[in-house]
Amino acid sequence: MGDPPIADPQPVCRLGANEVHIWRLEPEPLVDLSGYSALLSSDEQQRAARFRFPYLTRNFIVDHGRMRLLLSAYTGVAPRDLAFTLNEFGKPELANNPASLRFNLSHTNELSLLALCPDSPVGIDVEAVRPMDDWRDIAQSHFSQSEISALQGTAESDQQNAFFRCWTRKEAFIKAHGRGLSIPLDSFAVSLAREETPALLECKWDPEETKRWQFVSLDLGARFAGALAVRGKDRTVRHFDWIADRALVSAPT
Repeated sequence: MGDPPIADPQPVCRLGANEVHIWRLEPEPLVDLSGYSALLSSDEQQRAARFRFPYLTRNFIVDHGRMRLLLSAYTGVAPRDLAFTLNEFGKPELANNPASLRFNLSHTNELSLLALCPDSPVGIDVEAVRPMDDWRDIAQSHFSQSEISALQGTAESDQQNAFFRCWTRKEAFIKAHGRGLSIPLDSFAVSLAREETPALLECKWDPEETKRWQFVSLDLGARFAGALAVRGKDRTVRHFDWIADRALVSAPT
């Protein structure tokens, strides 16, 4: 196997106590996969090999290799030495985690996002905005009644975009909780208007949850919709791009 694409980094990426960092991971169609593959555990390599289509294998290897490099840069643990555990719902967490770092990865075929936060649950979701014949049926089946009413009250020209705004905010929230779809999607409600600050508006199992969470709508261009959910208010969100800011993971402190 080839050398890793970046040398094992020192802990040079610093997260302030009230910060969230989001890394935008664009595709790397020409990169040598062997460098990224060398960073993965045997389990990850086996998972990558099980994908039916080669492009999915490639995406998995690149995404998980870059995730290991970034987690290494924040924790000081070498990329190959990072160990992960899964909670009972399958959400990965760092086992060797001296920085108490929390993270979440989301991806489409053309874009991946990695969110990192110190010692607080965080979730992120990205979806490719594309024509869908069944988005109204999905909303009726999975959205809360207040979200359905808000969606129906949205200008028709913006309704499908509003659907994606709602969906990504809901996905980010359940990913942050780490319980996946064991949380019924209609048991809580988020805002979905473009001009509103994203927020958790209702939570049936605990009304106090609306006071605990910060939502951020991500500006990813017209082709994508994305959202961040993090426990704790007034957090500063900083954005990084793998292509432009990659040197940060190996720069000296």
